Amino acid sequence: MIGIFVFLAGDRSVNQAVAQIPGNAVRMSADVFKHNVIPDSPLYKLLQRYTQALLSQICQSVTCNGLHSIEKRCCRWLLMTQDRVEGNQFPLTQEYLAYMLGVRRASVSEVCNLLQKAGFISYSRRGSITILNRQALENTSCACYEIVKDEFNRLLGGN
Repeated sequence: MIGIFVFLAGDRSVNQAVAQIPGNAVRMSADVFKHNVIPDSPLYKLLQRYTQALLSQICQSVTCNGLHSIEKRCCRWLLMTQDRVEGNQFPLTQEYLAYMLGVRRASVSEVCNLLQKAGFISYSRRGSITILNRQALENTSCACYEIVKDEFNRLLGGN
């Protein structure tokens, strides 16, 4: 949900949304959204919980980026991506992953090569990643992945 600013009584977002993985999306105008998000309605309560989960994710990501290695952050990011695409394979370039992690592409290439040699992932030069050993990725990732996942599950349900 990218209309969080409208939900928080703003009139627009200063951010740009980018779809990193192909898929489906639904769009509605801010006016229609405001008309349908009535305080104390089930949708309103759901969006409150989502906002809390999102803020927790943002705070945890900032902490993670300052404290943990590129390898641990990369594993966290791959796991979060897999959770959202609900499959083992997804398109993702090293350049985009470097952008998301705030590091040089060469650093991501190094980490992806290590993860591939360890049998955790398969990575093609055309930008396709396949998760081969999710448990190993989870074991290598920092605790930030589980913290955020648990908070989303607590607030929004899920697996």
